[in-house]
Parts: sequence; structure tokens; C-alpha cells
Amino acid sequence: MSLLDGAGPIFRREMLLFRIKLARPTFVLSTMVTPLFYMVVFGLGLGRQVRMADGSYLSFLVPGLMGMAAMHNAFAWVASGINIARFYHRTWQVVMLAPLSPVAVTAGTVAAGMVRGLVAALLVGVAGAVAGWRPSPTLVLPATLLLETALFAAFGMVVGIKTKGAEESSTYTNFLITPMGFFCGTFFPLSNLPPWLAAPMHLLPLTHANIALRESGLSLLALTSLAVLALFTVLLCGWACHAVAGYRE
Repeated sequence: MSLLDGAGPIFRREMLLFRIKLARPTFVLSTMVTPLFYMVVFGLGLGRQVRMADGSYLSFLVPGLMGMAAMHNAFAWVASGINIARFYHRTWQVVMLAPLSPVAVTAGTVAAGMVRGLVAALLVGVAGAVAGWRPSPTLVLPATLLLETALFAAFGMVVGIKTKGAEESSTYTNFLITPMGFFCGTFFPLSNLPPWLAAPMHLLPLTHANIALRESGLSLLALTSLAVLALFTVLLCGWACHAVAGYRE
């Protein structure tokens, strides 16, 4: 039996749930409200007074908001979904009892989280295009979003499995995911930060996602950031597989 046998049904189940939620206008609006809020306040409000050396502030902001939306939605969909399945519906234990390999469970769950993150990033990109953002035609942007959503979905899987309750899961959002959104170059260049604070930010994956999303082609900087994201993806997916294999509850 292949290690990936069973990943398809897990993915299809998650996509069925996602399709049901997409049919609700309130769900789409809730996905968009925070990025649109930031776009209006920073892009159309304060952005008029910001002068960028290589383009408008909107062209700097929209890729960052896409990266932040992809991160938050990929992570939250998987982490909260596993928490709800473990502590409320008790369906995660059923998945663990199925004759599936840890690789299959991880692949199906991470792929579903990637779709959620990519849809959120696409919605932000469409809103940015309406506001006047014009991205360069390059494969760097989709490649970056694929790697970013994969690694944060895998991290969400680890958090969902390892935490002892929904409250503990929210701690990771409050003290890691949200700060990354503000300090990893989403709203302003890292060069604006003090060196002692900017240096550790380069160790976080969202920083490299934001760098790559703003590159107009396969530059050395873009390739370096993609390589870092790929390394994070491999490590976190491996960690997620290990968490699934060691799950006991």
C-alpha cells in the first residue's frame, strides 16, 4: 500500500466542509474583513503619505497582506479544525483508527489547509487589483504562496495535535502568528526596524514569504527566500508526520 493511500478521501472531506462554508456570504466576508480593513487604513489612508523608493505603497502592501492572509487562514483552518475534531466532535480519533499512514493523514490535511490559505490570498489579491495594484507576471508569487500555505498548514497540524485544548491553541495565534503578521515586513520594510529586532525576523518564514512575493522575477533574493521556505516546509511537514505517528489519546 502506498504511503499516500487515503490522503484523497481526507482532502475531499475537508473540501466538502469548505465548499459548504464558501456558500455562506458571511464566511467570505469574515475572511476578507481584516485584510480589507488593513488595506483601507494603511493603503488608502496612511499610504498616501508614504513614499517608497521603488513603487507605490499599495504595491508594497498588497503582497504582504496576501502573505499574511495565506499564513493565518492555512494555520487557523487546520489547527482549529483538529482541535474541534478532537475535543468536541471526537472525529479525529476515528481518523487515527483508520488504516492510514501518517504521511497520508498529513498530506490530505495539509493540502486542505493550503486550499483555504490560497483562496484567502486570492481574495486579497483581487481586492488589491481593484484598488490599483498591478502584479508582475511571474511564477514566483504562486510558488511562494504554495510553499507558505504548506508550511503553515503543517504547523497548524502540529499545534492542533499537540495542544491540550482550544484555549492553548489560541496562544500560538496570539504570541506567534499575529506578531509575525506585524513584524515580518507586511506593513513596512524590515530596514525600518532597529537592527537588534530586524535580525531575528529573518529567521521567521513569513519574512521570506513577503520578500519573495514582492520580487518581480527569479532574482537571487527570490530564489534564496524560496529555498528557505522549502526548507521550512520539509521540516514542518516532517514534524507533522511525526506528531501523527506519535498521537495517543
